[in-house]
Amino acid sequence: MARAIGAASSRSGVLDKWVTMILTLPLLPPDSCEGCGLCCEGIGSPVLLYASRHDLPEPHPFRPVDLPQALIDEINDHFAGLVRGQEPQAACLWFDPQSRSCQHYSFRPQVCRDYELGGRSCLQRRRQDVTS
Repeated sequence: MARAIGAASSRSGVLDKWVTMILTLPLLPPDSCEGCGLCCEGIGSPVLLYASRHDLPEPHPFRPVDLPQALIDEINDHFAGLVRGQEPQAACLWFDPQSRSCQHYSFRPQVCRDYELGGRSCLQRRRQDVTS
């Protein structure tokens, strides 16, 4: 019986060693955002910046001039007067969980455009995803 316990313990030690080695391998920089979407989750909804507000001048200072009225209405209806930071933090309104991409990529806010593929924040999110 003691021998069986010792063998199991030895196998467990080898497994722990492999797991540790795999988790310490460097995360390779991504070459595409396709199918990732981690930057769209857990950050709220940057598109809330495009919501209509009575205290902002027209034309809206943050909204693309060619943003379709249907998307403006979607944002206004969904957030109903909330301001950035008050919205649910789960995922962006425009994030499509099936494709793991932005549904309206060409109209994404500046903060999304500035999120650098392979940058510090990108790699940190990917590292957290791998280890969770």
